[in-house]
Amino acid sequence: MRFTKSVAVSQTRVLLTTNITYAQVGHPMKPVINVPLHMSVLRPDVPDHPPLPVLVWLQGGAWMVVDKDMSIPWLAEFARRGYVVASVQYRTSGEAKFPAQIEDVKAAIRYLRAHADVYNIDPDRIAIMGESAGGHLAALAGTTSGLTTFDKGDWLEYSSAVQLVIDFYGPTDIAQMSKFPCAFDHDAPYSPESLLIGAVVGEDREKAAAVNPIRYISRGCPPFLIIHGDKDDIVPLNQSELLYDALVRNGVEATFYVLSGAGHATAEFWQPEVQALVLEFLNAHLEQRP
Repeated sequence: MRFTKSVAVSQTRVLLTTNITYAQVGHPMKPVINVPLHMSVLRPDVPDHPPLPVLVWLQGGAWMVVDKDMSIPWLAEFARRGYVVASVQYRTSGEAKFPAQIEDVKAAIRYLRAHADVYNIDPDRIAIMGESAGGHLAALAGTTSGLTTFDKGDWLEYSSAVQLVIDFYGPTDIAQMSKFPCAFDHDAPYSPESLLIGAVVGEDREKAAAVNPIRYISRGCPPFLIIHGDKDDIVPLNQSELLYDALVRNGVEATFYVLSGAGHATAEFWQPEVQALVLEFLNAHLEQRP
């Protein structure tokens, strides 16, 4: 089911369209069945406005759970400020192993470019943002921007490149995670990371390396904004430190904020000051103004 409704946010109305099918993927247990993947799109209600920049949002959930509509209230402010926001569903590790997740994300980006006229978007101004597992996929979309390694499915005549990345506490080098204090063993057979790659992290280093955004960094990567809490006991801070250091080392523009006292997905990340910081970064790079 798909529907559109208006949501009043401050003095600007935001249009919310849910359950837009952007791809059809195979069912892991029933190969003859195709399963739809959906996105929800938030748009400012500004008729006859020039094409707007896009913010693709990826919700976290340890790659095991994906609720694309969980952060709609928080994302509405970005739409009110002049962004078309696409919150994207991607396959969980229970539905398919890596690289299915990044293939889905890139398919969603291509879909948006293919339907730029429908949503009044500027295909040359696409940012991607995610938290936790979604942050990992956002970072991976950024470091593979311009590559076709993970481009599968429809709309292949369109690019899956992004112009900006915002990563909230996403994993990067999963083989390093258990070297730091954590709430659980990331190398265990049933850790989220092992379930993602379909192998025990500590026993299959190549599969673990394949999911690492750092592996794909080149000088042509888009700018990054990285935000992480120094009390995160789920995804250790070193994961963002490794990413930031590698980006800078390769000449990529990167900004890194550490939130003092913040844990994993804790309230500190959703305060207005952080949202304002993200908006400032978006506006500076995509030339959009409130």
